[in-house]
Parts: sequence; structure tokens; C-alpha cells
Amino acid sequence: MININLKTGLMINAVLTGITGLGLVLFAELSAIYLMPGAPVWLIATLGVALILFAVDVGLIARWKSASALLVGFVFAADLLWVVGVPAILMLMPSAFTALGVIASLAVTAAVGCFALVEWQGLKAIGSSEPA
Repeated sequence: MININLKTGLMINAVLTGITGLGLVLFAELSAIYLMPGAPVWLIATLGVALILFAVDVGLIARWKSASALLVGFVFAADLLWVVGVPAILMLMPSAFTALGVIASLAVTAAVGCFALVEWQGLKAIGSSEPA
């Protein structure tokens, strides 16, 4: 198993989230056509912008000299919400997505789940190093 420390995991999360968000912004129309037909282009672009803003936040948190349990907890909670929310949306609205859209959504969700595991391990380490 590969051992990734918290700061590296957060930075990888930030970079990949930023790339995903940028792709959704730049290719919102294509994303709507190939992933979620019928979705308004503005919705896809807005999701992209939100991902870019989240990526900036995660990148800033990763660059701090000492990890903050509160800030890492925020990132962990957001990632956990993604991991639970995306499959729920796919189950509630299966006809809204193409097969490619389902596969892409689940692939991104798997990556986010890996980030959440790294963050969880980091939170446990932060908690064990803080005085009671």
C-alpha cells in the first residue's frame, strides 16, 4: 500500500479537483452533451467554478506549516459529502446521465474517496498529537 502524508494528499486533491473544475468550465457544453444530456450548461459551468474554488481552499490548507484539525475536517466533510452524494444522485436520477456520465462520476467519486481516507488518517494523527 502506498503511504501518502496529509499535506501531499491534500495537494494532490487540490490539483486534481482544480483540473476537473477547469475542464468543466472550459468544456461545459460538451460535458452536458456527453455526460448529462438535458442539463443546462450554466449548471455544469457553475459546478466547475465551485470545484475550482474548493481546489484553491484545499491547496491553501495543504500549504500551511501546521495542519489544522478544523480545516482538514472541513475538507474531509466536503469529500465525504461528495462520496455519499454522487451515488445518491445517480440512484435518484439514473436517466439523467449517460453511461459515460455514470462511469466518469463514479471514477471521480472513487478518487475523492481515496482523498477522504488520507484526510481521515491525517485527522487521526492530528488528534493524537494535540494535548488533551
